[in-house]
Amino acid sequence: MLLKLVVIFLSVYGTMAQKEHQDWEIAVVINDKIELLQANGTLLGSTVEQFTTLKALTFDNIRHLFVVSDMDQGNDTIFTVQLTKETEITPIIPDLPDDVQGLAIDPIEDILYWTDSVNKTINYVYLNDSLFEPKLLFQFTDVTPQDIAIDVCRRFIYWTNSDTYHPTIERAFLNGSNREILIDSDLRIVSGIAIDYKSQRLYWADMREGIYYRIESANLDGGEREIIFEGTHSKPFGIAVDESSIYWTDINNNALWRYFKSDKGDSEPVKIREFPERPMGIIAKNIQIKNYPDCKELESVYENYKGDQKEVYQPETSGENIIECLNGGQLAGNFCKCKRGYTGRFCETQNCHNFCIHGSCHLSSKGYPQCHCPRGFGGTRCEVNRCEDFCLNGGTCNYFRGDVVPSCDCTQHYTGSRCEISTDFNSLCNMYCHESTSKNDYLVSKNRDLVCRCEAEGFVISKNNLTVPALYSEDSPFYGKSFMEKFSSDSDYATLVLLLGFCLVIIIALGVYQFASRNKRPIIKKRVIVNKNVTPLTYRPQPTTEQCEITIENCCNMNVCETPCFEPSGFRSKNKEDKKILLADMDNGEESY
Repeated sequence: MLLKLVVIFLSVYGTMAQKEHQDWEIAVVINDKIELLQANGTLLGSTVEQFTTLKALTFDNIRHLFVVSDMDQGNDTIFTVQLTKETEITPIIPDLPDDVQGLAIDPIEDILYWTDSVNKTINYVYLNDSLFEPKLLFQFTDVTPQDIAIDVCRRFIYWTNSDTYHPTIERAFLNGSNREILIDSDLRIVSGIAIDYKSQRLYWADMREGIYYRIESANLDGGEREIIFEGTHSKPFGIAVDESSIYWTDINNNALWRYFKSDKGDSEPVKIREFPERPMGIIAKNIQIKNYPDCKELESVYENYKGDQKEVYQPETSGENIIECLNGGQLAGNFCKCKRGYTGRFCETQNCHNFCIHGSCHLSSKGYPQCHCPRGFGGTRCEVNRCEDFCLNGGTCNYFRGDVVPSCDCTQHYTGSRCEISTDFNSLCNMYCHESTSKNDYLVSKNRDLVCRCEAEGFVISKNNLTVPALYSEDSPFYGKSFMEKFSSDSDYATLVLLLGFCLVIIIALGVYQFASRNKRPIIKKRVIVNKNVTPLTYRPQPTTEQCEITIENCCNMNVCETPCFEPSGFRSKNKEDKKILLADMDNGEESY
């Protein structure tokens, strides 16, 4: 720890020649140092040693004092770094067993505030206290504080809550009273937060779902919320604001971005600097705050402190700074504002240059490069071969007209959209029992020769040669619910049983009807009396289709074979010899008279 106090010093980097002194406007921490930048990303100077992993950063405009958090072997240490000719580095709170994500200074009371996202607290310490004893401002249960900002003029502390289930943006008075939630909807992972004193607005960064992120703004009381910019493939961490621009660090692309407030969503942000390591905390100097009408108290503190102030470090270069903007860019102060489709410090880079790996590039209405990918390729830059490693188990990948995703021609014994499902019964049994929730579940192969039975520790495959009693035995894999349980719980099973029962009733009814019809005596519709010498023996009732009963007065005088009527039941009971004799007598009966 003492080595840091001895070794750390300030090193000045020259950029372009300039006769007068230049002051830094933006400061960023990356890995083990603080970089001091101009508003266009030009590097003015940096500390060259040897912090471990810097994260949070803040600055006291009155005392020209940086405060940083450094993570060393899992514990955080908070340092003050005073930018004087001697550059004083002081560890004020060492070996914190927490995660310091945000820092902010109240220069009027000379108090440092910080967030602890592990213990869910916001803490503070008086910087003019030689003991540097930490104190607790808030202890949360449902809030994970991320970044904080101090409204010096109106005496509020703001913080972002990155809790996964209920992210919010909140504020309270600096003494911890009057806590209120300003925004609690349409947020996901809120990271950095900053205050624009000129317009009296809040700005914050929100990492949305997937590849998206947002830079948003609202009034200091949470009203008049608006989306400043929504983009992709960037992961903002820290955010800072000055009179003209919004800046944020991107830990996904190791970059620093700038967005002009005046653009109001009509253009893309400009990448003003890239870093070899991940940039984290960022701060804008904003020394003009003291001149605002509602910051008279800050102005008074600044004037009272000015006489005790040490000589402040000013990085300086020599020579003349000449900037020429290319490709139609316009010079705005000491940076170039590029036309649509160009970027870079001098607008020297065309956005479509080498952007698309495959396919063709064109510019969107806002000048952002977009790729038209050929079939089989996707991704922002058409860098993804969609067929690569898509089909499994030896399947062949193909594209057909109109396909959004590729299709696979599978080898034998495999199926599925990616040939991921084995049709081998052993694999199917394993998959089925893996998803099964009951040890009594079973699976029968397509040709019904194999049975897969799920067990507590796996599965067993056996031949499907069970007898009917065995199928319903308690030890059988087919054993399950009782008849009534299945009937009441399984609608398909109940429907099948009812249908079979209905068919059985119909069959029984038809059988009964047929049996009854065979033994039923015909309905008699007409009675005919046959008398000798009155009614001819050959008389037939008309029509012949009618059923009739004939009363015979003298059987010997009548030819039964010629009658259209039925044979009496009594006649049917006689044996064959009696019938023959009777018929013979009847045939000859007329002659005897």
